[in-house]
Amino acid sequence: MAGYQRFVAYVYEYRKGKKDSSSGYVRVEARDRRCLIEVHLRCVGLEPGSRCRVYGFVRREGLMDGILIGSCVTGREQIECVLETETENIGNMGKNLRDLGGMLLISDAGGFWGTEWDDQSIRPENFREWKKEKTELQKKSEKTGIEKAGAEDQKNQKEADKIMTVEEVPEEEEGISARMINQEAKKVPQEDRVVPEENELEVSEAGHPHLGHPHPGPRPPRPPHPAPGIPYDPFNDGQFTDCRKIKPSDCGTLCRKNGCFCNNRFVMYGYQNFGHLLLCRNHRGQYILGVPGSYSQQERFMANMFGFPYFRESPEIHIPGGKGGYWYCFINV
Repeated sequence: MAGYQRFVAYVYEYRKGKKDSSSGYVRVEARDRRCLIEVHLRCVGLEPGSRCRVYGFVRREGLMDGILIGSCVTGREQIECVLETETENIGNMGKNLRDLGGMLLISDAGGFWGTEWDDQSIRPENFREWKKEKTELQKKSEKTGIEKAGAEDQKNQKEADKIMTVEEVPEEEEGISARMINQEAKKVPQEDRVVPEENELEVSEAGHPHLGHPHPGPRPPRPPHPAPGIPYDPFNDGQFTDCRKIKPSDCGTLCRKNGCFCNNRFVMYGYQNFGHLLLCRNHRGQYILGVPGSYSQQERFMANMFGFPYFRESPEIHIPGGKGGYWYCFINV
């Protein structure tokens, strides 16, 4: 039949960037302009209720540019869904089905599954989500809106721009997707995405942690510290105070205001390796949640993907031949 294509591709889970066992398959059926995609995965230990995004990908410049086809909600130890797109316009990005090198599935809980049919390997760190470029009209509209903003809004905008963006993260750096990092960082609630002060250790434009100068001025009064946790001082410099070691089970009250992040794969990986998470405050009285780990490009990629864009070195986290410390984000308490 003219214009008809049907095939099955086996899907594998990727753990710590490496191909693991087979989890199921996708069935792709293209008939004229209509492309139907069925997903059938069985994933041991997968919890229900997490969003899973389904991408087709094309290879460009050594990276995998993901075209979002759709998303679904995970079931208990399974992912089952049927998605539809246009055969010659996958995900409305102007690419034909034959242009795809395979498909990827990424869950908000940290799962990563993939299948390729172009005989090239899949490297999760080479993934980036492909977004449509803004039109000149959209850019002009945004510029007009900024010009109309008041002086205070302009100041806030400049502070927000200090947060890690696509321009601040080199895309060529070991295949790490700056677009994906920026995309995932936007998922952190806006009120929590606070720019670190100069006295806080952060990731610089060159991609390396650095320490700035102490922030001048008096410190504001701080509210009482929540009860959970064990007092702990991992930095010994007075910049982060009221620090406590906590466990994922202590995060119940935090999740009510910040979303349930304490059981995602990155947080659990840090907890399982070091036996604790970190809750403390900076000089402004803002709370941070820290995940112990090491500073490396791969871990930086994972930390950003799960909403922990900042890193602060600590002598309490010992990493042979490397830098130990805490990946952290700002939260509401």
